[in-house]
Order: sequence, then structure tokens, then C-alpha cells
Amino acid sequence: MKSSEIREQFLEFFEKKGHKRQPSASLIPSDPTVLLTLAGMLPFKPIFLGTESPKYKRVTTVQKCIRMNDIGHVGKTTRHHTFFEMLGNFSFGDYFKEDAIAYAWELLTEAYKIEKEKLVIAIYEKDDEAYDIWNKKIGIPKEKIYRLDEENNFWSAGPTGPCGPCSEIYYDSGVKCDKPDCNPACDCERFLEIWNLVFIQYNRNEAGELKPLPKKNIDTGMGLERISRVLQGKTDNFDTDLFTPIFEKLPDRSASSKIIADHLRAMTYLISDSVLPSNEGRGYVLRRIIRRAILNGRKLKMQMPFLSELSRTVIEQGKGTYPELATQSKIIEETIRSEEIGFNNTLESGMKLLEELFAKHATDKKLAGIDVFKLHDTFGFPYEITEEFAIERGYSINKAEFENLMGEQRERARAGAFKLEDSILRLKNTFEEKHGKTNFVGYDKLESDAKILEIIPDENIVILDKTPFYPEGGGQIGDTGIINESIVIGTYGEIGGVILHRLDNIDRLKIGDHVHAKVDESKRKNIMAHHTGTHLLHAALRKTLGDMAKQAGSYVGPDRLRFDFSFNRAMTKQETAEVERIVNENIKKAIKVEKFETNLNEAKKLGAMALFSEKYGDKVRVVKIGDLSLELCGGCHVDNTKDIVFFKIIKEEALQSGVRRIEAIAGDLSKAAIVYKAKDLHIQIDDLMRHHAILQAKKQLLGGGAFLDEGIFEVDPTELNTLGQAVDEKDSIRVNKFLEHLEGRLEWARERNKNIQKEIDDLEAKKSLLEADSLLSQTEKIKDIVVLKASLIEVPVDNMRIMGDKLRDSLRSGIIILASTISDKISFLVIVTDDLVKKGYHAGKLAKVLAETCGGGGGGRPNKAEAGGRDISRIEEALKKAIELI
Repeated sequence: MKSSEIREQFLEFFEKKGHKRQPSASLIPSDPTVLLTLAGMLPFKPIFLGTESPKYKRVTTVQKCIRMNDIGHVGKTTRHHTFFEMLGNFSFGDYFKEDAIAYAWELLTEAYKIEKEKLVIAIYEKDDEAYDIWNKKIGIPKEKIYRLDEENNFWSAGPTGPCGPCSEIYYDSGVKCDKPDCNPACDCERFLEIWNLVFIQYNRNEAGELKPLPKKNIDTGMGLERISRVLQGKTDNFDTDLFTPIFEKLPDRSASSKIIADHLRAMTYLISDSVLPSNEGRGYVLRRIIRRAILNGRKLKMQMPFLSELSRTVIEQGKGTYPELATQSKIIEETIRSEEIGFNNTLESGMKLLEELFAKHATDKKLAGIDVFKLHDTFGFPYEITEEFAIERGYSINKAEFENLMGEQRERARAGAFKLEDSILRLKNTFEEKHGKTNFVGYDKLESDAKILEIIPDENIVILDKTPFYPEGGGQIGDTGIINESIVIGTYGEIGGVILHRLDNIDRLKIGDHVHAKVDESKRKNIMAHHTGTHLLHAALRKTLGDMAKQAGSYVGPDRLRFDFSFNRAMTKQETAEVERIVNENIKKAIKVEKFETNLNEAKKLGAMALFSEKYGDKVRVVKIGDLSLELCGGCHVDNTKDIVFFKIIKEEALQSGVRRIEAIAGDLSKAAIVYKAKDLHIQIDDLMRHHAILQAKKQLLGGGAFLDEGIFEVDPTELNTLGQAVDEKDSIRVNKFLEHLEGRLEWARERNKNIQKEIDDLEAKKSLLEADSLLSQTEKIKDIVVLKASLIEVPVDNMRIMGDKLRDSLRSGIIILASTISDKISFLVIVTDDLVKKGYHAGKLAKVLAETCGGGGGGRPNKAEAGGRDISRIEEALKKAIELI
């Protein structure tokens, strides 16, 4: 059976047993306690924990999984992987032990037709109920039922909570090891665990006691790689059809090839689920996997880079089951290739140093922690990879010294951080216990009366019973303003906790005073415009670049916004312009911005996006912008997108590998935004002025005359000074009139240039027809076939097509080959008349020869084909080859 058939038969079997088929969840789990989805049950963990009600009582899935705990065994055994697919069936308070066992046995022995004699069972040593079902109802002989301890056959979600015994089903290869008591717990490869049935029937309390659950659950997991191995009659998972297409492109089936094949699947599926390489979290897992595969490729002397090309095999093989592989194929290849190139650039130096270390310590076979730290810090060698190389050579590493150095590095980083943060954190924790939470009223009000609960003189900090001041957090800077006559220069803490106000002076204030707190309204409105702008920007990035573009951090201030997002390359000018266009389009649509509170589970059900790095309580605030954006966010936002007025990207750059940063400005009250918009309009007008001059000169050369419009685009420089004065005076009427004046000139210039360009196109088309007639004298005969070949200079493809059609009509029978060079590129056009097509002549084949000779590509139909190339020096060679082919 093919693995695809095994997968489908499993799902169909359980559908017939009343289970609802569900798609695989992402490898990025919604559970913040784990980095990656490591089991089929993880998406259903809230149901097992009793915090969420099940939509269906019976469910079946095939779940993508990543586990890193076995990475050291990959390639060394026949059964270990980092990426695998888990087939599972689940019961939430419905059927239990007897049905779960009966279903498993029926599927394996009747549907998959595995010989019963080849299957053995392991149960929890105290689970007599499971023993009786297997022995008396299924008919498994007692000598084939093994009782194992809690470590092997008892599942729990943690020290307390739901838990229960397991029944594991093993395939017995019959190849015995040297141990007389060899059983499924043995680390030899005689017994292959293919299915684990978990019976969640207890709740373990704080005292460690097991109490029966009122509703019992079933969680099962069977690895597709292992069951495929059994059903395909193999003795190694890597010999199944899940891996053979990859091995066809690898030099051998060594341990290094197995590591590459396994890691290739892991990296491809991780990137398809929007994980990008980085130096922490799941991004580090991906980077480690890629680098480990690269190093094993070096052992096999594979030409670098090689992984990105191999990933296409994984994509092609899996896209039918997991469509995200196809939709993310480009980003998968680009990400892997970028990581390969980046790592290879430093690999030579790192490997040289490692070899020097091996030679230096050839006698004692010990590597110092400081040397391994240098490899990690300078060359980006993950410790685990250095350790693998060391173990292979028989060397040990002073790991304790390495970890101490890593700890010191982290401490230095922390010490360099802003000292105020430590002080604020200490004060927040201290006074939250004393006074409880500050009542934040700032979502609806920008001023309020309040009472002073605490004053911290050394820090000039005041704590109020309620406040309209938003504390710095979630990327948004804290509010400033006034408390009585004192100026608030910063606000810290958190919504739902204590809020701290840092003042310029506290001389006239004392505990118990009733004061008036007022937020700087102009500043807050600009902050709100920028904050809602980040949500629109996030949505526009995902629409333009794909789901890989996920928020990685932000800064929201009154003068600008900064938005960090996961992406593995620089954005093109076209992409940046498109993102900006989408944001401004949605500003103009005047979309209502809704803000509401709900619980975390409800927000997730609504599909609200959350930052993995953020911690959320039971109550969360959701910001909804029409159908564009739905995010968890405690920040301050405008009520309607029209209130943002204006949005402009001013910079896009790399922050670190796999993370980009955009800086932008928004809002109508921001002087920076107004001045930038005016300058931007000036630049556009200036560009159009130059373009206009070029177009007029070109039109004159083509014989179309010229216009005397010089100076029509000019803007008086003093007008910029007028604008600056108007901004300073907050004279919105003068500002808007000036900007409208510039926009009007810009629109007029665009229309004028558009009309001139149309006239030029018409003239060039007429010129092409005349030039076509002049080429008729260049025909030659080959085997009684009329052939016309010509090299043209700076003739656009559209005009070359006009010439080709005219030449075909004039010749009636023949082959036309035209080549045109524009800058450093070549365009080819081949036309074969219908009578010659019938004789076997093919325009597409001729175009392919032309393109490939000049380092390009292309082709087409038998009667007409186009192609392109980059090597201009080989045009004559290409034409000669085409003539030879004719």
C-alpha cells in the first residue's frame, strides 16, 4: 500500500465508526506552553484538561508533528524522525477502552491485513481491565501481552491533572537480540511500536492520588512512517515511499543521507507553517535542523546549496494532503536557500577552527568550553552540532564551562538594558500587592479626577486610584500629560495591574490628594493613528507577501510607527508600494474599528491573532477592523480608519536574519507626516517633469513634433516655507489647500504623460510596419524554405510582434526569426507559417535553442513562439544554431 492510501484508509475507517474527520493543525500550536506541535492530541489538550467543550464526541485526524528529543537518533536507527505524521482517533467522553482496543485490532488485522501472529501488546502493569480485554475478548495469548511500568505505559499531562494507562501495539520482526528477557521495552529493534492507545480515566490531585474522571477520554497515535514500513514490507522507515523520492536525489543511503532526508521534510513543513529561521524559540529549532542537514551534505561532498532544490520533492509529494506546501512553495525555497548561503559563508572559517581544535587536543580528546563558545558566538555553530562532531571523533566537551559563558553573555545583555525597566518592575510588583489594580479609564476618557494612593520620591513616581494615562506596553509608548501642575513625562505598568506615573516634580503633591489627570490629547491621537496603522499594515503585509509575514514586534509613538515582521528577504519596490496602497485604500474606505473584551478561548474561536511572545489573561481585548484584521491588543485605537488620514512607508530594512523592519508615518496632525507628504509629492512631480522631457524628446525623434510646456511642473520653493509656517500655526485649511494643490498638479502631469506615451506608442507601431517592409530584402532560402532572420536594436516586444505579423502576411510561406536587444536583455520572436508547421517545422523548438544559447528560456506554439536571454554577445551564435536546426 502507498502511504497516501494508508493515510486515507485510516481516516475512512474511523469515519465509518462515527468519527468526524478534522484537518491537521499547524505545527505552531495555540498552546503557549510548547514550542511546536509534538503529538496528535495537542490540538485537543483543552478538551482533555476540561477547559473547553468538544464540538464532536468522536474525531479522527492525521496530524503533522515535530519532536526534537530524538534528533540524535535520526539516521542511526531505522525508526526515529524529527518530522512525522500521527494518525489518531479520539473520543471525548464517548466510547472507552473496549471499543478503542476493538477498533485498533480490526483496522490492523482486517483492513490493513497484518498477520495477527506478528503483533504483540504492552499494557500498564496495573491495568487488569485492559489485560482482560486483550486476552479474553480479542484473544491475544498471555505470552504476547507484556506488563510494563509507569514510565513506559502511563500517560499524564503534567504532575497533576488528567492521566491514564496506555496499551501499545508492537510489530514483532522476529529478529531476537542477545537479552533472554527481550520485550517491547528493550532498546533493540526487534519490536516496532506502531500504535499507542491512551485511556485517560484519572485525575491526579496535589497529593498524588488518582481519582476517576466523570468522563473518560481516548487519545491514540500511530506514526504513518512506521505503519507504512510494516505494510510495505520494509525493515527501515527510510525505505518507504515517504522517503524514496528524496533518496533518488541523494548519493547514497548512509546515515548522513537519512539525516538530510528527515530534516528536509521537517524544514519544509515548518516553513510552510510560517516558521522562519532565527536565534530563539521555534526559529532556532528550524535553523538547527537546516544547519545540521547542510553539515551532513558536506560530509557527502554535495554541491552547495542543495537543500532548496530538494525541498521541491517534498512539496510535490505532500501538497495533495497539505495544500499549504504548494501555496508557500516559493517562500520555502527562498528561505532554505537564503539560510544555506548565509551559513555556508561562515562555515569554512568555523570548520577550519573546529579542525584546529581537534588537532590541538588530539591527545587528551577534550574540548574547552571557551573554544566551543567561540564557535557558537563567532561562527553561529549551535552547541549541539559541535557536540555531534566531537562525539563522532571521540572527543568530550566541557559543557559546564560553555553554559557558564552563555550565562555570562546573557547577564551582560541584561545589564546593558535600560535601568528604569528594573526599577519599574520592582515598584510594580511591590505596590500592586499593596494597592491592587489601578482603574484605567483611558480607553474612553482623556482626563479624570483621581486620588493619590502612593508617592515614590526617589523615582518621582505617583500612583493614582484611577487614571486615563495609558502605560507603555504592547509596543505603544506611555502617555504624557499633566497631573495638576506637574508634567507627566512617562507612564508605566500594565492595564489590569498597577499603573505608575513619572512626573517632572512632586513637590506640591502628597498621598491622599485629590488631583485632576489630563492626557496630552494631540499626542494620544497620533499614537492611536499609528497603532491602528500597524494593524492595517500587518493585514496588508500578509495579503501581499503571504501568511509568512507575521508580527515579530512593534513600536507605536506619536511621530512614527515601527513594525517588525518575519520574512526572509528584502521587499521589492513593487511590494512596498502595494502594501502602502492597500493601507491607504482601507483608510479611505472609512472602516469602523471595533474594540471589545472577551475571554481568551472565545477570542481564539473568533480567529483573533495573538503574539506568541505575549502573555494573556483570561480576559482579553480584541480589536476588529472590518474583515481585514482581528487581533488581541490592549492598545489605544481610532474609532474609524478614516481618522488615520494618511500612511507612508519611509523605510524597509533587515533587522536580523528572517526578520524585516518597516518604519512608517501616519495621521493628519503630525508635522512629520505633513512635511513628508509634501516632499513626497514634490519628488513625484520632479520625477514626472524629467519623464515628461524624455517623452517629448522621444516623440520629436519619431517625427511627432514637440510641445512647449517647459516650467509647467515647477513649484515655488517659498511654498514649502509657507507650508512649514502653516503646520507650526496648526492652520489646517492652508495645509490642506497646499497639499490639494500639489496633488492636483501631480494628477494633471500623470494624465499628460499618459497621453504623450500613447502618441509615442502609436508612432512606434507605424514605424515598426515601415521597418518590416525594409527587412523583406534580407530573406534567404534553405531547402527551398524562405527564412528571414534579423537583429534589431531597442525594439520593444509589442512592436516586434507587429513587425512579425506584417512579415508573415508579406511572405505567405516562410520562417521569421527576430532578435531585439534592449539594455542587457534579448527578446526573440519566431514565426512559422502554417504550411511549414504541417511539414514538421516548430517555432517553439527554434525559440528554445535561441534562448538557451543566450542563457535564457522560453518557447511556445508550433506557429509562434517567444523567448528571452541575457548574454548579448551570443546572439549571432544563437541565430546560427537556429539556421542549423532548420
